[in-house]
Amino acid sequence: SSAASDVYKRQVAACSGIQHETPGVSTADEKAALAEIEAYPTSGSVPPAEMSEGTARLRLEEVYSTIKPSAVEVCRFAGENEVCTWVVHYNDAREYNAVAMDGNQVVVFHDIIAATDNDDELAFVLAHELGHHIADHIDETRKQRNSGILIAGLAMAALTSGTGCNTYACLSGLQNASQASMQLGGHLGGRVFSVEQEKEADYLAAHIINLSGYDLAKSRTMLVKIGTKTDAKTTTFLSSHPAGPERLASYDKTIELVHHDPDGFPGMESIETVVPVVPDKPEPDSNEFDPAKCRIYIPDGNVCIY
Repeated sequence: SSAASDVYKRQVAACSGIQHETPGVSTADEKAALAEIEAYPTSGSVPPAEMSEGTARLRLEEVYSTIKPSAVEVCRFAGENEVCTWVVHYNDAREYNAVAMDGNQVVVFHDIIAATDNDDELAFVLAHELGHHIADHIDETRKQRNSGILIAGLAMAALTSGTGCNTYACLSGLQNASQASMQLGGHLGGRVFSVEQEKEADYLAAHIINLSGYDLAKSRTMLVKIGTKTDAKTTTFLSSHPAGPERLASYDKTIELVHHDPDGFPGMESIETVVPVVPDKPEPDSNEFDPAKCRIYIPDGNVCIY
């Protein structure tokens, strides 16, 4: 129920540990991001089968060696994780994925490397996974899951106390219900803030990429590609990742923050430095722009993405 979901959210929030909240996005921002994702030519990347394993491995090693010093700086600046060293593995499995694992390890699979058109996009993939480690998300998620199990167990015990249940069938039913409740609690506890963790990892990745000298504008295309891989248009309560349009729009806002951040490191001060520009005259109607000046122009709907 929604009431139960609210309880889990409030309880798990106490140990969520999200330190860097990304700026909010509007419905218009998400619509523009969705239009860009839907208009993206999915055939633009190198087919995974055409990139050799040796090339993929070498590209990963080169990009990691470039971003590692900046990632260490961001890690020490954030101060969330005492360990700022990682082991990055190339996996030749044909999977479009990259994961952060226990033991400060990152595994990047062949197909996601082959799907990148430049090192800026690959830097995003790798920096995002390092961001999970820097923000200590693996340990936080483990604590959230344990907290969810405990809360569900206590709630079930309170609901069943004083029921007068003393037969085998009744006690067995209560045990099964309790186990199911605790399993659900563990699931919710490990999922409630995973969307926010993904956004935080993107936030930290943007700082790493910028400090490393890669192009943030080029790195964002990786999120456009990822958005084409799923049909999800909106983020739901049990989502493990933000929906593609929301994530892309949020990353664009983060890029804006990074460009206005005087020291280049993650922190709330960067949000305060962004001063909105008030135009001297009203913005022209949507049908008055010059399509040639649009970064992406979508004739269907007359949409201009700057």
